[in-house]
Amino acid sequence: MSAASGRADGGADFTSALFLGQHHPSAGFRPWTEFTTGVPAALREVPEAGMLASEIAERQQAASGLVARSALHGLMDVLQALPRPGDLLLVDEGAYPLSQWACKAAQSRGVRMVTFPHFRPPAVVPHTRTWVLTDGWCQGCGRPAPLAAMQSLAGQTGGQVIVDDSLGFGVLGRRSAEGSFGDGTGTLRWAGLKHDGVVWLASLAKAYGTPVTVITGEGGAISRLARLGGNRLHSSPPSAADLGAGLSALGNSRIPRLRARLFRLTLWLRQALNDLGLAPLGLPFPIVGTRTDSLLQARRWRNGLAARGVQALVQLPRCQPGALLSAVVRADHSQADLDRLVRGLAQVTRDRRAA
Repeated sequence: MSAASGRADGGADFTSALFLGQHHPSAGFRPWTEFTTGVPAALREVPEAGMLASEIAERQQAASGLVARSALHGLMDVLQALPRPGDLLLVDEGAYPLSQWACKAAQSRGVRMVTFPHFRPPAVVPHTRTWVLTDGWCQGCGRPAPLAAMQSLAGQTGGQVIVDDSLGFGVLGRRSAEGSFGDGTGTLRWAGLKHDGVVWLASLAKAYGTPVTVITGEGGAISRLARLGGNRLHSSPPSAADLGAGLSALGNSRIPRLRARLFRLTLWLRQALNDLGLAPLGLPFPIVGTRTDSLLQARRWRNGLAARGVQALVQLPRCQPGALLSAVVRADHSQADLDRLVRGLAQVTRDRRAA
C-alpha cells in the first residue's frame, strides 16, 4: 500500500485506519505506578493485561484470551507454540505479509507449510492435523474469508483456523440487523459463526487506536500459548499506556454510536462513487476503494486529490492484479470532508468518465 503523506491545512485526510476516531490524548489517561514491568509476560503481567484479554474473549463468547505487543508478536507465538512437528499449515497466499513472516516460526519446528489460492482452501486435506491461516477480512477484494469452510476443513483433522482479524475487529461483529456493521466483536461473529476451533487475534491499533494485540481461543490452546510463546518468554509485554488505552476504548459508551455513524458514512460514500461511475469494491467496509486502469492512473488521481487538499490511498492488492484508489472512512469525518472528497474525485476522474 502506498499513500500520500501528511495533511494539508484545512484538508481532508482519508489515509488513517483509526476507523472509530479513537486518538487517546495523554490527558485522558489515569496515572500508572509502572509503565512496564521489566520482566517477560511469561513471568508476570500487570492486571490490566488479563482484564483486556478477558473482556474481549467474553464479548466474543470465546473461552480465554491473552495479550501480545503486536499482531506480529502474537502470530509468531501462535505459530511457534501450537502447530507441532509433522502438522500441516495451510496459508492463504493473499494473507497480510506479517502472517507470511510469522510462518517461519512454524517451519523452523518441522511444520509443513503449503499456500492455497486466496480464500479458496482445498476441499480435502491429508489425514494430518491441519491448521489454516487467513486474514478475517481482505482489504484487497473487500470480502470476508470463508471461515465456515475453513473451520470444517481444519476441524476434521483436529486442527484449528488461525485468523488475523486486525482489520475487522472493532468494526464488524454480531449483527442484530442487516443494516449495520455489527457489535465490533470481529469478522467471525459478523458471519454468524462461533469461535469453536479458532485461534483468533487482532490488533487494537486500527478501530480502537491502541497498539496492543489480543488473542482468543479455546482454554487449552491459550494456556499452551501463555507458557510456550517465544515472545512471552523473551521480550517485554505491552506497556501500561497500551493496556490503559485499550481498556478505555472498549469502555467508551460512545463506541456503538460511532460505529453506526461509520456505517452510514461508508454507505453514503459508496453510493456517491456509484453515482460518479466509479464502482466501489466488494462489500461495505470503511476502506472504500475503486479499481483504476493502471497504477499510473491511480497515482495521478491521488496526486490530483492531494492538490485539492484531500489525502487518499493507492493500494496494490496482494490478492489480484491492478491498482485501487481508496479512501479510509472514519467516524470522526464530517459530511463536509466526504463532500470535499467526492467533489475532488469528480474533477480528477472527469477525463475517464467522459471517455
